[in-house]
Amino acid sequence: MTTELIAELKIAAGKVDKAIAESTFPDAVSPVYLADAMRRYPANGGKRLRPAIMLWSAAAAGGDMDKILPAAAALEIFHNWTLVHDDIIDDDDLRRGNPTAHIVLSQALELPEQRRRKFGSDMAILAGDLMQGWAFELLDQTCCTAEVRLKLASELRCYGYLKLVSGEAEDVEMSCCDPADITVEAVRNMLLGKTGALLHFAARGGWLAGKDSVDQWDSVHARALGEFGDSLALAFQLQDDYLGIFGDVEKFGKPIGSDLQEGKATLLLLHALKNLPAAAAEELRGLLYCHEYTSCDIARARELFSAAGSVKYLQREICRLTDESCKALNTLPDSKYKTLLLELANYLITREK
Repeated sequence: MTTELIAELKIAAGKVDKAIAESTFPDAVSPVYLADAMRRYPANGGKRLRPAIMLWSAAAAGGDMDKILPAAAALEIFHNWTLVHDDIIDDDDLRRGNPTAHIVLSQALELPEQRRRKFGSDMAILAGDLMQGWAFELLDQTCCTAEVRLKLASELRCYGYLKLVSGEAEDVEMSCCDPADITVEAVRNMLLGKTGALLHFAARGGWLAGKDSVDQWDSVHARALGEFGDSLALAFQLQDDYLGIFGDVEKFGKPIGSDLQEGKATLLLLHALKNLPAAAAEELRGLLYCHEYTSCDIARARELFSAAGSVKYLQREICRLTDESCKALNTLPDSKYKTLLLELANYLITREK
């Protein structure tokens, strides 16, 4: 990652963090520990990729980033509610190296042990619900014309609900299916929803807000930015899948092997099952859905993925998709912010968390 990219990401993150911290929406929420849970995920850090992409896309369009800062903050809050619900679905105890919302909320009241887990999950669902309202309130504070604000809200409902939640539902469904029955194309389409929807909206919506014109949503540049977001999302998710098996838990912030535990239909898994000898493929299948994993289990899974050539396959795909995302930006006029978007795409394929 270049020094300039690091500096600009910090600037964007700082602006977004300040806008979120100054928002008063959670102040009216009761009980207080529920409001605290709403603030918890945004306050725990994160990459701030979506708001940074939105701000830089707006600046690439000649817009004032400060004027659309509430929209970028809204996007980060929207992303975070999906993480709250995702952690419940995946039954994860850690997020970014910290206890997940439902785990923290399970300790909010003095309850019998057998009731704590359900109480925490119930309250975390409500925290995520409230965060959606918080996101749309922030979005409405964006300094654009009323028409553009309405368009942003409309497209966020389309990409954030119809596409993203549908993609998440497909992911949950796939984890209950035999991987042999799942196609690579189906996984790609699922990822374009689950991971790609908000990155597409961030890039395309940033251009729209920067130009402050509803007509710009379907412009050549906005569509190109949407394609940039799609390809970047796929590359990002494939790198995430790799780190989910081969990463360092201290850097990754989530348990290594959780994708195996949930039976997620990652391209890494599909490729390995297809290319391993029958006995080795059955051994890998035996590592799915386990209650817990030893270091030996993870080491063996890594050996099987490597033996199948799946790691090299995944790395080739990540590089190809990153190239696609960069080529999509060719139509944009040269600017500092176009360069930052290009550098961000190249950074994401080398990240370790």
